Amino acid sequence: MLRRDIQLLDVEIVTERLILRPLDLVDLEPIAREFDEQVTRYMYSSAARSAMDVAPFIADSIEGLTSNTNLQLVAVLQENPKTFVGCLGLHKPHTATPELGIWVAKQFHRQGLGLEAIEGLCEWATDEIECDYLRYPVDQQNTPSRRIPEALGAEIEDEYDRITPSGKMLNIVEYRIYTETI
Repeated sequence: MLRRDIQLLDVEIVTERLILRPLDLVDLEPIAREFDEQVTRYMYSSAARSAMDVAPFIADSIEGLTSNTNLQLVAVLQENPKTFVGCLGLHKPHTATPELGIWVAKQFHRQGLGLEAIEGLCEWATDEIECDYLRYPVDQQNTPSRRIPEALGAEIEDEYDRITPSGKMLNIVEYRIYTETI
C-alpha cells in the first residue's frame, strides 16, 4: 500500500543511466517496434504485429496510472530521453505483495540496464510502498531475467505453470524481493 498520498502519474525515478517515467501515448511506436518474438519468448504476452496490438496495453496502462492502481513505467536513457530502453511495472501496488515486471529492447540487452531499472524501482518501492515483499515471476528458462532478482539477493519462493492466451506454457519461478534488503 502506498505510504502517502502520491499520484502514480507523477512518479519519475532517475538512476545512474536511466529515467523511469510513466508510460504515455508517445511510447506506442517504440513499444510496437521493440515488442517482438525474441523479446516475448518467455512472456505471457504475445509479440506485437502492429501498433494496434499495443494500443489496448497503452490505454490500460494509462488508466492504471490515472486510477493509481498500476505503476507502468518506460525506461529511457538519461543522456538521450527520446531513446526507448524498455518497459517495467509495479503491478498491484496497493496489495501486500506487488508484482514487478520488465522487458528491455534487444539493442540494450546485456548492458545491465534491466537490473538498474528494477533496482531503481525497488528503491522507490522501499520508500513509497508498505508491503510484505515484491514478487518477481519469470520463466524458469529466462536466465538473463532471472539474474535480476538474484543480483538483488532474492530467492525462489514459488513455482507454477501458466498457459498464455496463445497456448504457450510458461514454467514460472517466483522470486521474492524483501524491500528491507535493498
